[in-house]
Amino acid sequence: MAAVQDVEIDPEGTFKYILVRLQRPGGEGQRHIVRGTKAAEFHNHIFDKVNPEMEKLGYECKCLGGGKIDHNSKDKKIRVFGLSTVSASPVFCQFFLLFWDFCFIARWLSAL
Repeated sequence: MAAVQDVEIDPEGTFKYILVRLQRPGGEGQRHIVRGTKAAEFHNHIFDKVNPEMEKLGYECKCLGGGKIDHNSKDKKIRVFGLSTVSASPVFCQFFLLFWDFCFIARWLSAL
């Protein structure tokens, strides 16, 4: 599972994101990933791209929800908004922790 990045989002723009649970068949080990792109008109378009990629690696996927992101890497700002189906839930906490790590690492790397 370590070969799969926690967060993959477009570097600029406003776009949709999803939170996906990955696990091995039979329920062995699980983790969450975030994917977001401007190329997706709807949230399910992101899942339709991610799911086959993860299946090739031997994972089962479940979309837990999503929302919108406004990402401005030049100004080092990310805004998460919209009518997210994961907000105010324990699943949103997992999303927040993944995103927090992503933002912290991005800031640290840009300071080098």
